[in-house]
Amino acid sequence: MMPASILLAAALNQAAPVTVVDIEHATLTEVNDAKALASTHGWWLELGNELVLAGLNKSDEQHLGLPLQARFESVDAARLRVIGRGCAEPIQFGQEIASSGRWQLRLVDPGQPLPDDDAHLTIRAFEPNQVLAQRHRLSTAARAKAAADPAVQAVVDSIDSARWFADVSTLASFDRSSYATTSLAQARDWIAGQMQTIGLTASTPNFNMSSPSGTITRQNVLGVWTGTSLPDEWVIVGAHYDSRTTNINTTLNTPGAEDNASGCAGVLELARALVPRQPTRTVLFMCYAGEEQNLLGSAAHVQSLNSGGQLTKVQAVVIMDMIGYSADANLQALYETSATYLSYAQRFGAAATTYVPALDVVYSTNPFGSDHMPYLNAGRQTLLAIENDWDIYPHYHRSTDTPANMGANAAAMGSAILKTNAAVLAELVGLPPAAEFADGFESPAR
Repeated sequence: MMPASILLAAALNQAAPVTVVDIEHATLTEVNDAKALASTHGWWLELGNELVLAGLNKSDEQHLGLPLQARFESVDAARLRVIGRGCAEPIQFGQEIASSGRWQLRLVDPGQPLPDDDAHLTIRAFEPNQVLAQRHRLSTAARAKAAADPAVQAVVDSIDSARWFADVSTLASFDRSSYATTSLAQARDWIAGQMQTIGLTASTPNFNMSSPSGTITRQNVLGVWTGTSLPDEWVIVGAHYDSRTTNINTTLNTPGAEDNASGCAGVLELARALVPRQPTRTVLFMCYAGEEQNLLGSAAHVQSLNSGGQLTKVQAVVIMDMIGYSADANLQALYETSATYLSYAQRFGAAATTYVPALDVVYSTNPFGSDHMPYLNAGRQTLLAIENDWDIYPHYHRSTDTPANMGANAAAMGSAILKTNAAVLAELVGLPPAAEFADGFESPAR
């Protein structure tokens, strides 16, 4: 029998039929069987809800029994590129083969000039037999064994979707372009005021950034809870509060409800859920400016941590960007990190199984394009939480990105991600062993 490596090399050096199947509702066994079959003929690539299989014939496709998304009679693997998108603007080059969440597989013409990578677009050479994004799948037995912790459940139950959406609406009433002055400052001050009301120590640290008119100073908003017993162990909960339209220089009509009042309001809602529990670790609740201009606010924060000798205090980071849109009632979230921290992301999938069973979770270990990147690049355990339908949100980077246009599923989608995050954060920040809280919750006796 010819070694698998030789078979794969041969498959990559010749054009082959490519089949794209829907694996959203497939079991782990069905996915693995499809990969094994493709490996005997060619190669495979997993992109969350879609699985690309090379070398199969129509009889093979029928044998798998998975819903067919697309079929291409002849694809030259040397012309394939993997495109990562930090924004939902249409890609103007090549032919789409498969797409899921933040990734596309595209066939490009030989010699076609491709755009340079930036914070919102990355182009990678195609590598076969890779997982770019993967669904969280548990057996029925494993789901049945998942048991809720009453103390964590109380934190989860304190998430108020109506309150969160009211904050989204308030933030969307400000033009929050990082190039704006008065309106961005008003949003900044409103966020800081909310943090103070929650019981946090609020500040607005400066950073400099370029603008069409020259260098300007903008502010992140930082609310600090100092841990009751582990003050030198830090957890960061963050999201950007700036917004934009298609024209990034526009300073008017930038409501940014979904991108990213939804995430910034989520920071406030998680603070309301966690702070009354008197966390044992220090928690930094952060809303960044300058994200749309290349992650400037979060990069400035990481730089300040590094220069202040505080970076090693950071134990975990949760970033939220676009958490309130779902095209239908099937709620699905993407949790994105580096391969190093996949087990960290898997904690969120497990939490969803236990506390938010209506939420399907997809993992990606190819991170880019949002405020998790500066922390990951600094070696901190970090992930991004984002809805998996972000790329089909019709009002993305538009003046029509308003609360009303987030759709009928906004409260359910936002609540599902926030409750999942709250469950994991309750463990990360450390709940005191026994205490009675302002909302009447009592932790179990030990």
